[in-house]
Amino acid sequence: MAMAVGDDPESLMSLVTVFCLKNLRRTMCYSEQNRLRLRPDVFLPSEICDRLVHAYVDLVHTDSEFEPLDGFFQLFSDPRSTRVTRLHLRDDFIRDRDLEALAKQDLMELQLSSCTRVTARGLRTLLSFRHSLLSLSLFGSSSLFFRPACEEEEEEEEEEDVRTHTLDRSFSFQGFRRLRVLNVGGLTPELDVESLLTPLPSLSSLDLSGARVPRPAFLAQWRERLASLVLYNVELTEELVHTLLLMSKLRHLDISRENQRSSKFKMTRKILSSLAQSLVDLVSLDISGHIMLDNVTVPALEDALGRPSIEPSKSSIYPFQELKRPLQFLGLYNTTLCTVTHIPAYKVTGSKNEDQILNAIEAYTEQRPELAHRAINQLFDIARIQHCSQLLRALQLVITALKTHKYDKSIQVTGSAALFYLTNTEYRSDQSVCLRRQVIQVVLNGMEQYQEVTVQRNCCLTLCNFSIPEELEFQYERVNLLLLKILEPLRQDESIQRIAVHLCNALVCQVDNDHKEAVGKMGFVKVGQFCVVHVC
Repeated sequence: MAMAVGDDPESLMSLVTVFCLKNLRRTMCYSEQNRLRLRPDVFLPSEICDRLVHAYVDLVHTDSEFEPLDGFFQLFSDPRSTRVTRLHLRDDFIRDRDLEALAKQDLMELQLSSCTRVTARGLRTLLSFRHSLLSLSLFGSSSLFFRPACEEEEEEEEEEDVRTHTLDRSFSFQGFRRLRVLNVGGLTPELDVESLLTPLPSLSSLDLSGARVPRPAFLAQWRERLASLVLYNVELTEELVHTLLLMSKLRHLDISRENQRSSKFKMTRKILSSLAQSLVDLVSLDISGHIMLDNVTVPALEDALGRPSIEPSKSSIYPFQELKRPLQFLGLYNTTLCTVTHIPAYKVTGSKNEDQILNAIEAYTEQRPELAHRAINQLFDIARIQHCSQLLRALQLVITALKTHKYDKSIQVTGSAALFYLTNTEYRSDQSVCLRRQVIQVVLNGMEQYQEVTVQRNCCLTLCNFSIPEELEFQYERVNLLLLKILEPLRQDESIQRIAVHLCNALVCQVDNDHKEAVGKMGFVKVGQFCVVHVC
C-alpha cells in the first residue's frame, strides 16, 4: 500500500530529546535546594546541547502542557560539561538572566528573535561572545537597546512597556571582528545605524529591515565583501540606489516593501536595468511591494506568445533581459510584474497562482507575518474555490506559520480558516496520520490562545473534518477541556456552542467507559443550559 505524503516517522534523536526535556530529573539532572543541576558524570557536546535548547524553545511554544523550567539555561553555564555553539531564542519568555547563564560559552551563532523582555543588560552579555560570534540576529528585539529606570527591579517589571525605558547608546560592536552575518531588522529609529555598524569590517551579510538610513554611502565600506543585503521597508532614495550599484559582490538583494502606499519611490526601467547590469553575481532579488512604471514590461500581445520561459532573453520584464542567467529567487509579491508570462527565475513570489503564493508564505513567514498573512488568505481562496495541487507543502507551510506566530491574531484567523479547507474530505486520502496530528495540535494551540469568536469557530469546524474520536484520542483530555470552556454560560455565540455540543457527543458516545467516566468528572453531563452527553 502506498504511504501517505508526510508519513515519515520522527527520528530517534528527536524522540529522545523530547523525552529527556520532559523528564530531566529522571535522565541527566538532579534537584538541589529546589534547583535543577546537571549530573556530575554528564558531558554534552555542542550537537546535543544545541538540539536540546532548540527543542526546549519549540516545546514551550507548541506544547501547552510543557511549562518553562526555571533555571533551564543555567544547566549550560559551565563549558567544561556543556558546549553550546548555536543558540536560537525567540519571543517573550526569554529573559536577561537566561543569556547571562550562557556567558562563558563560545557561541558562534546567536538568534534573538522578538525577545521583547531582554533589555540592555542582555545586550552587555553579548560582549562575552564578541571573540567567537560569527552570526548574530537581533530581529525584532529592539528592547535590547533600552534599560529600565531601575535595573535592580527589571526582573520584576515583566509587563512594563519598553518604551518607558531609557535608550542605551553606550553599546558598541567594537571587538566583534569575526562577525560575518548581522540582522538588526526592526532596530529602534533613535539609534544611529552608521555609528553602530562601522566597527564591523568583515560583514558579508547584513539585514537592516525597517531601519532609517539617512546617509547610505556608509554601506560602501563593505562593497568588496557584502554578499547579502536586506533593506525591507527601508525608504529608497537616489543616493541609496547609487550606493547599491557599487556593491558588485552582492548575490542576494532585498529592497522590498510591505505595501505600495507607504512609499513615494517608484521603480523605473532604468533602475532595474542598472541593477541587472551592475550586480552581475546576483542570484536572488526581492522588489515586492514597489510601484512599477508601465514601461517596465513588454506589450501584452508579445507577453502572450509562446510557453512560459525562464530564459532571460525571453523575459517579459525588459530590464531582466540583460541577466546572464535566470535568478534562483525573484520576489514580486504585491507588484504587477508577477502576472506576466515570462519571468527569468526558478522561484517567484507573487499572487498570480498557487506556486507563487506558496513561495510567498515560505519566504515571508519567519520575519514578515504581515505579508505571510496576506498570502495565506490567498491560499485560503484557492483551497475554498479551486483546488490545491500542492497539498503537503501548503499544509506544512500553514502549520509552520501558526506555530511561529502563535500570538499573531491575523495569522491565527487566516491560518485556521485555511486548515479547514485543506483538511476536508477532498484532500483526506493524501494526508498522513503524522501530518493530521500536527494540524490538530496547532488548532488546539489556537483555541487555547484566542477566545475570539472567529478563531474558535474556525478551529471547531476544522476539528469536525477529523474522525472522532479516533483521530482526537491522542489529545483527548485537552480537546474536552477546551470544548467545555466554549460551553460556559457566559459565552454568547450559540453557533460555536452548537458545534461544540456535536463534537462533545461524538467524543464521548463512541469511547470506552474509562473515557466516559473521565469526561463525567470534568463536568460534561450538564453545562449551563446544555445537556451535552447522554450516556450511550
